[in-house]
Amino acid sequence: MLASDDQNVKKGTRKPNDQVTVLDEKQSLRQQISATVLFADICGSTRLFEEYGDLRARRIESRVLALLSDKTAQFGGTVIKTIGDEIMSRFPEAEGAVSAACKMQAALKDDEALSELNIAIKIGLHHGPVLVEQDDVFGDAVNIAARMVSQAKADQIITTRETIGFLSEKLERTTRSLGWSRVRGKQDEMEIFEVIWQEETSSLTQLFHVSKQEELRNLLFGRLLLEYRDEKFELEPTSKLFTIGRGYKNHLVVDRELVSRSHANIEFRQGKFILTDHSTNGTYSITGERLTFLFAAGRVCFARSGKHLSGTGDQRPRYR
Repeated sequence: MLASDDQNVKKGTRKPNDQVTVLDEKQSLRQQISATVLFADICGSTRLFEEYGDLRARRIESRVLALLSDKTAQFGGTVIKTIGDEIMSRFPEAEGAVSAACKMQAALKDDEALSELNIAIKIGLHHGPVLVEQDDVFGDAVNIAARMVSQAKADQIITTRETIGFLSEKLERTTRSLGWSRVRGKQDEMEIFEVIWQEETSSLTQLFHVSKQEELRNLLFGRLLLEYRDEKFELEPTSKLFTIGRGYKNHLVVDRELVSRSHANIEFRQGKFILTDHSTNGTYSITGERLTFLFAAGRVCFARSGKHLSGTGDQRPRYR
C-alpha cells in the first residue's frame, strides 16, 4: 500500500481533499469589483508595416503602447495586457479612465516623432462589474468596452451612457451623445457617447439634453407606416426590432414562396428607419423608379414611400 501511495504521488494524482483545496485556492483568487475597462487601438497598423517594414513598424507600435501605458499608470490604472497593436487597461473609477483616455490622445499628438508619422488611436471604454482573476479581467463590462472601441474611429473616444453617469459634472460636459445603436451581444440598443478630448471645442455644435434630443428626433423623423393586404403597422423611433418573414412569429407575416422564414427586420438607428435583409433569396426595394436589391445582410434606409420584399402587385408590403 505504501508503494502504491508513493506511485500515485509521483504520477501527480491528488486525493479528493486535495482537489477541493485546489478549487478553493482558485476561487479565492477571483474577485468581482466595479471598474472601468479601456481598450485603445492603433489605427492603420497594417499601413505601418507596409510602409516602414517590420522592424521600424514594431518600434513605432512599441513607442505608442509605452505612451499609453504611461498615461494609464498616471491616472491610477493598470495595464492588463497588450495584444499586437492594442492595449487593455483597468481603472477603479470612470473619471480616471476618461481622463487617461483624453491624455492618451493629446500625448500622441504632442509627440513630434509620432505626429509626423500621422499615427492615430481610437479608444473605447465602459464602467461596470468585472471579475478579476489573477492578472486578467472578465465579464460583460469587458465585452461592452471592446464593442465601444470597435464603434470608434481614428482620434475618437467612445463610451456608454452608464459610464457617463459616473463622471463629474465638469467632465460630463465634454461628452456628447451620438444616439442609440445596436451593440452585438446586447438585446436592447445602447446610447453611445463621444468624449471630446480636444481643448478647443468652441466649434462644436451645442447639444441638447438627452430628453430634448429624443423629443426633437421624434418630431423630425415621425413614424413609419407599413401596409400589407389588409394589415397596417405603425413604427415609431422608440419601437423595438420589427421582424418580417414567412414564420408565424414575425410581426408581419408574408406567406409567399420566395419569402424566407426570417426574411428581414426594421429598426430605428441614428435618425433613420433601416431594413436589414436576412433572407435566402434577397429583398428588393422600389422607390419611384429606383430599384435596390439587398442580399446577405444588406441594408437600406426608408425613403418617403415605396415597396419592399418579393412579390407582385398587392403581394408586396408598402411603406410611407
